[in-house]
Amino acid sequence: MALFSFFKPTKPKGFNYKPIYYNEQKEEMKEREVRIKRELGLNDPDQLYVPNIKGRFRANSPYRNSRSGRSTVRFLLILFALMLLAYFIFFR
Repeated sequence: MALFSFFKPTKPKGFNYKPIYYNEQKEEMKEREVRIKRELGLNDPDQLYVPNIKGRFRANSPYRNSRSGRSTVRFLLILFALMLLAYFIFFR
């Protein structure tokens, strides 16, 4: 026990977790209000307009929709190859 008294026990690391609540409808409403005010000329010229594009690249990606079809075809090809291999091993 004397050997372990030379070392200090490590303290657990703390963290600062701040939960983020994202309301997509509220963000879209703010974006529409800013766009309408800008079109009507009611906006403040000092305020910079920044569109909300959070998550739109991923949501509208054609790659995302085609992934499930590729995985199904790949699964069927592998299944067919395994069945063909099992046929040659057990029945020949």
